[in-house]
Amino acid sequence: MAINCDRIFVEGTSEKIILSKLGFNEDNVMVKFGKEEVIKEFKKSLSSSMPISKKGNVCFVIDGDEEGYKGVSGRLKKDIEALDYSPPYIKTCKDNLCYVLVVIGDKNNDFSCIETILLEKLKIDEKINDLIHRVLEYEQQNVSHLSMCDRDKIRFYLSIFLLSGEPTMLYLSKRFTEELFRIVGEDVLRNIISYFIEIK
Repeated sequence: MAINCDRIFVEGTSEKIILSKLGFNEDNVMVKFGKEEVIKEFKKSLSSSMPISKKGNVCFVIDGDEEGYKGVSGRLKKDIEALDYSPPYIKTCKDNLCYVLVVIGDKNNDFSCIETILLEKLKIDEKINDLIHRVLEYEQQNVSHLSMCDRDKIRFYLSIFLLSGEPTMLYLSKRFTEELFRIVGEDVLRNIISYFIEIK
């Protein structure tokens, strides 16, 4: 069941724009610029000794990437003991305030790599597929190891770019999310996100 979030920390600007387009108050969505920064903020919140007067859920949303839920939870178990592990959530509560790390990704593959789910929703023709395949082959020659998640990320972002024909989406997060909503569809994105966090 999806969790209700009163405040949300996310990896990047695109995630903030996506959530605000889906109805979240953007004042309650904070950008931390990277998965590791979101995890650091989660740990910092847990170690805070400040008295708590607020109640509700503070969510820290990350992409499972290659390591998935098991990898993220395994890392945290080494540092922090008193956490409730219930995929895709890692949670602890202090009085009436809960801190919840939400690992978003493919639920059929340990919540790894959100792009894998999004790729399935795209209609990519043979020409674009061939071009992406050649880019992946080129990348494979220049990078010692490309994981499946790396490959899906490259395929997904290149697909959105090629399907949109809009060069500004390469450097403007807002433009990218507009094209993402247009190509993938708001209902599809809403269904994916609402599996993890409640959309009001």
